[in-house]
Amino acid sequence: MLGIEETAERLKSGGIVAIPTETVYGLAADASNLQAIQEIFALKKRPSDNPLIVHISSLEQLSEISKPLTELELRIINKFWPGPLTLILPRKKKVLDAVTAGLETVAVRMPNHSLCLDLLKKTGPLVAPSANLSGTPSPTKKEHVQADFGSSFPVLDGGACTIGLESTVVTCRPNFFPNVGKNEPPVSSTASHSDMIIYRPGAISDQQLSEFGIVEYYTATQPEQDASALTPIFPSPGLKYRHYAPKAKVDWLSNFERLRAVTSSSVVLLLDQNLPVEQNQNLPVEHSHRGHYIVYCKGSWERFGQLLYDTFRVADMENYSHVFIQDIRRHSSKSSLKDALINRIEKAISGH
Repeated sequence: MLGIEETAERLKSGGIVAIPTETVYGLAADASNLQAIQEIFALKKRPSDNPLIVHISSLEQLSEISKPLTELELRIINKFWPGPLTLILPRKKKVLDAVTAGLETVAVRMPNHSLCLDLLKKTGPLVAPSANLSGTPSPTKKEHVQADFGSSFPVLDGGACTIGLESTVVTCRPNFFPNVGKNEPPVSSTASHSDMIIYRPGAISDQQLSEFGIVEYYTATQPEQDASALTPIFPSPGLKYRHYAPKAKVDWLSNFERLRAVTSSSVVLLLDQNLPVEQNQNLPVEHSHRGHYIVYCKGSWERFGQLLYDTFRVADMENYSHVFIQDIRRHSSKSSLKDALINRIEKAISGH
């Protein structure tokens, strides 16, 4: 079993190791080692214009890669770090273009996972995109990583991820839109009057962030005069390419009657018991209903988040053709995970 000392040595010597965080497992490499970073892109089959998130364990490490913080950024860091929140910040020149996809910003977070933080103290900043093949569901267990990269692939085992969804990505500089590359024209968005822009929803919700100011969600736009010639900025992972989707077809389920018309067995992910299911009152966590494999979360949003990607992977591993997910879009209960879950499910449904 790979230990923390051996993991640190592998990473410092230019190796690649999958590491645990509270969100998903990450494919880690030294953030200053270009060859190791290029190996991550090759392993994942990840497009090079998709920026990486740098993981740190302290504000001292942050100062190595980011320019000075604003008062708002410091307040948000004090509230949410360590935790599932990534900040888009102006980068220092030493940060590799391979990390930022050529942008003048860098994505940074401090994970809330004791084993990961201990590792980062030994290694310094690490890039750690999700430890899966690009486009497939993110890994929330060691077994998911090794299903994609092989049983001998090195993994620092931290158990199942407690959140199971990628971090919220936010910027506190909504009108900061630098050049995509040194020789390319600037790409901008309509001037924002918000204090924060959320690029990707996660476990830290817009409602939680609204304590610090006005929040809005990111939409890519281009200058009207050059709209046909320019490409929008994508400063965060999860915006441009297909993500989160299994091979199985994914769809919302608002009524179990729909399953009667499905001839092949499917996987069904349920949040609670509000659907009209025969003998629903005694559904266990895993249950077979008319040949369908049911995963039941007993009303727990946290469990629903933890099991989403696992359900996708079970469907593919067992060759189910369809995944039905309880339609939570109009669910009466509230959760900080709700927007993030809807985002990931709708991307899986659309195949983007």
